[in-house]
Amino acid sequence: MRETAIIGAGFIASAHVNALRRRRDVRLSAVVDPSTSAAAALARAAGGATTFPSIEALLADAKPDAAHVLTPPGLHAETVIPLLDAGVDVLVEKPMAATAEACRRMLEAAAASGVSLSVNHNFVHHPAFVRLRKFLQSGRCGPARQVQMRYAAPLRQLKARQFGHWMFNSPLNLLLEQAVHPLSQIEALLGPIEKVDAIPGPVRRPADGIELVTDWTMDLGCRSGNAQARLVLGAAFPSWTISVLCDDGVIDADIFEGRVSLRRAHAAIAPIDMARRNLAAGLSSVADGARGLAGFAAELLRIGPPSDGFSRSMTASIDAFHHGLARGERCQDETGLRLASVCEAAAGAARVAAPRLTPTPSADASFDVAIFGGTGFIGQHLVAALTARGRRVAVMSRSVNNLPSLFHGDGVGVFRGSIGDANAVANVCRRARQVVNLAHGGGGASRDAIVSAMVSGAETVARAAGDAGVERLIYISSSAALYLGDENEMITAASPSDPKPEQRADYAYAKILSEGAVRAASSAPLIIMRPAVVVGAGASPFHSALGAYENDTHCIGWNNGANPLPFVLVEDVAAAIVAALEAPLDSIAGKTFNLAGDVRWSARRYTEELALATGRPLKFHPSNAYLLYADECLKYAVKKLAGRAGVAAPSWRDLQSRGMGAAIDTSEEKRVLGWAPCNDETAFRSAAILNHAKEAE
Repeated sequence: MRETAIIGAGFIASAHVNALRRRRDVRLSAVVDPSTSAAAALARAAGGATTFPSIEALLADAKPDAAHVLTPPGLHAETVIPLLDAGVDVLVEKPMAATAEACRRMLEAAAASGVSLSVNHNFVHHPAFVRLRKFLQSGRCGPARQVQMRYAAPLRQLKARQFGHWMFNSPLNLLLEQAVHPLSQIEALLGPIEKVDAIPGPVRRPADGIELVTDWTMDLGCRSGNAQARLVLGAAFPSWTISVLCDDGVIDADIFEGRVSLRRAHAAIAPIDMARRNLAAGLSSVADGARGLAGFAAELLRIGPPSDGFSRSMTASIDAFHHGLARGERCQDETGLRLASVCEAAAGAARVAAPRLTPTPSADASFDVAIFGGTGFIGQHLVAALTARGRRVAVMSRSVNNLPSLFHGDGVGVFRGSIGDANAVANVCRRARQVVNLAHGGGGASRDAIVSAMVSGAETVARAAGDAGVERLIYISSSAALYLGDENEMITAASPSDPKPEQRADYAYAKILSEGAVRAASSAPLIIMRPAVVVGAGASPFHSALGAYENDTHCIGWNNGANPLPFVLVEDVAAAIVAALEAPLDSIAGKTFNLAGDVRWSARRYTEELALATGRPLKFHPSNAYLLYADECLKYAVKKLAGRAGVAAPSWRDLQSRGMGAAIDTSEEKRVLGWAPCNDETAFRSAAILNHAKEAE
């Protein structure tokens, strides 16, 4: 039994745990992460592994036989080398390291200790790619001469404007994070890449202070042929295709869609030959589609493994590492070094501004307002509104990288931290007279985890604000805390949160409980504000209040999409918060305000306007709430029959509320706050819709 440790309990760790739990020759014995809560959660999922806060603590207690290193790329070398020096076989997530020099040091350490060092280039094990290689190895098309690849991949971090992510710090980081996937496949087909000519696309500026190159064209000279790669990072529509030109045919694969086809000549005249090839390609696509549906059905019924290509590639890659160890093989994989070198060579052609460093406030710095979650969508507009009025603002955020110029001014102090850290929260609260909590609080894989993160974070800020003796605390909740499913009801500032929170979905349930927790925990004067459907510059135009988006193009409405929705511009939300900070305390303390604007388009109208402005074929699909609920119940029944644990039953009440049929009256908000949200359709269209057309240019 091979004792194996996981180093790093982040996003990808669950995929490693799932793969390891299928192996009878491996015991997941340890989880290492400085976050004790993250390590403990992963250890429970792994069946009770021991947790450690550091590599040093792990090696001092019980050296494992093998380790999977899943830390951020910049930490790979300093994490991996001590393990190698201790004689531990290592599988490290791609990229191998943040620089080629760090890769070399890791390989030298592995060679000196005589242990294995492998890189998890999992997509060379993707089922579609494996089939492509089998076709090639069969010799049916002759030897490969050239590979053409198109890799157009969405970037959820770019779409969510999470510019603090490591990959956005430089062109090299972005290539290491994304280009390694297709480059590893090119190496697997044509051998080591020995020459690279890279042409970067235009510099994109998705936000103030952020410069990115997301389009690349690469000509690659490999040991057994040439390849051309076209990379489009942050594409709206995913497409990952490989075409292998051989002497006697062509092999095509679509990685995202799991489709592989072979085209070669037949003993027939040209028209018949082409007809046969087209017919064969069509039949092959039908077979691939049927295979995919069968795999999905088997997964649902728990008679087969996960059917998606990513999960299968992860399992196969991890199996390959442990199979090699079981056979006594010890290898030092140099592919990671070569790919890092290719990325370094390509990145040298890009000319972008270096990311700006956010200064650390002095130990005695004081501020007028402390904002938790101030680097987010609403937060940035609030900081801009306050600094424009000469207010000094302290901001706490989990990431302080790549922040716009707004956060580099003399009137703003940025503190790194999470609202789950009571000491960090207290440090910020004691510096300000007023506190605004915009922070989400986190998430999780289960209802309990989501509620725990959101409620505990809200409580932490409320207690710290009270202990610091701040003049007022404004907690930003959401209209999701209201029940909006009764089209005959008028919601006012006096309306309570949904009295049946247990019948709501996770986010709404957590927001309702958070409001109650903040009221109970805060000794500071409290104001609660509930923004409705917030739109404007700096957020995705595809708002979940309109319906369910399986992709950008199609929105499945929560109802027929004809009722007016409580849209509100983000600038108007910021203005309302500023007004609440400046209003006489005795006029607003203890009150709750609902923030909805005066331009209330329907979901259909909003989608039509967005399609017209962007030139994209966006479509709103009206639906019936009863049919949606029946569909959700059917999915729930299938999952339960398949024995899936932790599956939440669909909520009819939540589905009704999502349709937002109830009207919201904001006359009290306007009177008390002196608030005047946008009431002009032309101005609303410009702020809510047309800015997204400019972003797409």
